[in-house]
Amino acid sequence: MFPLSLHFEVSEVWDRAAAVLAALALISCAAPAGRTGTETSVAIVGATVVHPEREAANAVDRDRTIVIAGNRIVQDGPAATVPVPPNATVIDGHGKWVVPGLIDGHVHFFQSGNLYTRPDAADFNAVVPYAKEVERNKARLPATFKVWLASGVTTVVDVGGPFWNFDMRDAALRTPAAPRVLVAGPLISTIDDPPLDLGDPPIIKITSPDEARGLVRRELQRKPDYIKVWFIFRSEADLASGEPIVKATADEAHAAGVPLAVHATQLATAKTALRAGADYLVHAVDDAPVDQEFIALAKSRKVLYCPTLFVRSGYLLALSNTWKPTPAELRSADPQILASMSDLDRMPKDVIPLRVQSLITHPLPAQPTESAMKNLRVVWDAGIPVVMGTDAGNVGTLHGPSVFREMALMHEAGLTNFEVLRSATVNGAKAARRETEIGVVAPGRIGDLVVLDDDPLADLDNLSRIHRVIKDGVVYDPRELIRSIQ
Repeated sequence: MFPLSLHFEVSEVWDRAAAVLAALALISCAAPAGRTGTETSVAIVGATVVHPEREAANAVDRDRTIVIAGNRIVQDGPAATVPVPPNATVIDGHGKWVVPGLIDGHVHFFQSGNLYTRPDAADFNAVVPYAKEVERNKARLPATFKVWLASGVTTVVDVGGPFWNFDMRDAALRTPAAPRVLVAGPLISTIDDPPLDLGDPPIIKITSPDEARGLVRRELQRKPDYIKVWFIFRSEADLASGEPIVKATADEAHAAGVPLAVHATQLATAKTALRAGADYLVHAVDDAPVDQEFIALAKSRKVLYCPTLFVRSGYLLALSNTWKPTPAELRSADPQILASMSDLDRMPKDVIPLRVQSLITHPLPAQPTESAMKNLRVVWDAGIPVVMGTDAGNVGTLHGPSVFREMALMHEAGLTNFEVLRSATVNGAKAARRETEIGVVAPGRIGDLVVLDDDPLADLDNLSRIHRVIKDGVVYDPRELIRSIQ
């Protein structure tokens, strides 16, 4: 989650029965490429398969046939020896590349990515009242689910939102064309954020360890996948008062078997959060180089690290009216949200917030901080699992195809194409707490796959060149998914 200050400070279920998954896998997609309810198997024939869990030199298998029965992969072997089951849906994989379904480890469904979605950052209530924006986001969930699938993302982790986040997770389970969704409830925060409070706030200020434990207990009633702390640092006093709150939150969550995600973007807050019990740092350390103490704490806690490199740029581009869609966004974003991104061109000046007017006149450099970029390589080389995550839903960071902006920045920061793919599959599965189920192409794993038109290891942009997406064994045509959005 990313509310803006004047200096644009970066802020921020799975335990369902296999029978439910199997039933969902047999529900047909609205797209013509989807399976019918009577078909139970899919075969991808003659494809090149990338295995991101292996060493890079041994990660590619050519001319393979993958068979999915129900929602599970049952075979992955040489095309010459793997038979295609009768009545299977066959995908011609010759010239195609197959990777595991992508995983975004940091999203927020209560936000849309448009200009109106964070009035604490830029107040456009005079144009679109925030209450109307939130209701639109709820009503738009089926479309938002589809854009994730159309971008090859079969699992997402929503790390914080209102209590209706749990209803959103239930809606994803009921919706045929939807990613697998994990959620956290309201953020346990060290500061207030009143502009977002419509009666079911996504952020709740906590002033004591007892209050923190009480809110965790309320959230535990809804079976969250994570508990989340929003740890904001403005003075040294914030560290002293914040650490007991983070620790109480961690202790209460861990007692129930639920991991703790923490928004801590400064080195001081990140180290404090690790000492207090954080399991998942959902932003990069962006104010200073990580030091050996941070590395030691992170490794001892077996923490996951999600850098969210693009989200700051999304705000700066959108609010300076310099945001332009990428080719992937033109193909795969929600058309309604995409159209709204140029609304500043049509607004009367008197309804544009002064800070936005200032940004339009004097745009700031829209790029991650130097520390955020350099720390990514250091953290990776230290053996700390890095998870690809976008913070999608924040202004300028659109649900779905924002993953391609994020992965491009991770590559720019020094990760190889193969390492980026691992962060979005194998390591993403760790963030989703499903590392034995997803993130890998192998018999016994859930049938979440992306069939690409070209080699993602040669050019990372090829991850956006999607021929078909398979989630829980159901085949989707990304173009038909977008065409079906109303």
